[in-house]
Amino acid sequence: MRKALLFFTIATFLSNAQVTSFPWTETFEDTSPTSAQWVCQYISGTNSSVTSGIFWSIKATTSVGYFSSSGPYQGAKMAVFDTRSHSRDGIAKFISPVMDLSGVSNPKLDFYYRNMLWGSDQNELKIYYRTSTTGTWTLITTFNTNVATWTNSTEITLPNPSATYQIALEGVAKYGYGLDVDNLIVKSGTLSTSESDKHKTAFKIYPNPTSDYVNITSEKTISEVSIFDLTGKQINYTKGDHTEIKIPVHQLPSGTYIIQLKNSAGILNSQKFIKK
Repeated sequence: MRKALLFFTIATFLSNAQVTSFPWTETFEDTSPTSAQWVCQYISGTNSSVTSGIFWSIKATTSVGYFSSSGPYQGAKMAVFDTRSHSRDGIAKFISPVMDLSGVSNPKLDFYYRNMLWGSDQNELKIYYRTSTTGTWTLITTFNTNVATWTNSTEITLPNPSATYQIALEGVAKYGYGLDVDNLIVKSGTLSTSESDKHKTAFKIYPNPTSDYVNITSEKTISEVSIFDLTGKQINYTKGDHTEIKIPVHQLPSGTYIIQLKNSAGILNSQKFIKK
């Protein structure tokens, strides 16, 4: 009865915990409104250092020290697949909050991660998605090469977007060093190749890093510019009708931000910039 009640509570929590604003960035910090909504699902294997064999957690240091740094990519915390005292092929998923991707064009995922080889042993990081909280998980891609320092995953297309979409980080323990993920972003992506060729538009921002202003130049007329912080909160919105726009950012705290541009063709693009 208690198990059934627990399952019902978790399922209800997940179904109501939607992320609806994009780009959405998960920093795994205590200040992130969604960090506590990630759920670890134990699949198989054991880990004597973690209760009930659950591997994923949000921590300040990795479970096994790295040569350069044991801390997160940015901020104070990160997602860690704990591999201390594990059995080979121990597996667990770290499941995201529910996202409403029904209105997001060609959604993309990227994040920073590290997955260092220990001798000849290499852990695996697998990325899954499902279109509902009770749906079947589908594998998108696997990372199983030696990554000793924080590295960007590059953009990963999220297939079959829905109003009840979830992704999962799956760790597979194979005696490698600890597996870490930080600064995960879900955002609108570029158009398909054929459409991109048809409506291809380039824009650039400069200087980057910057302390006072961001200058934007585009091949097509810029209609809207939004700036988001790494929690996904929109902190600046500007309408325009020019191919060049200058936006003051001197009032922003130092850090990394996402600038999203919509041009006259309705095409969305985004880039990161650093405020010094």
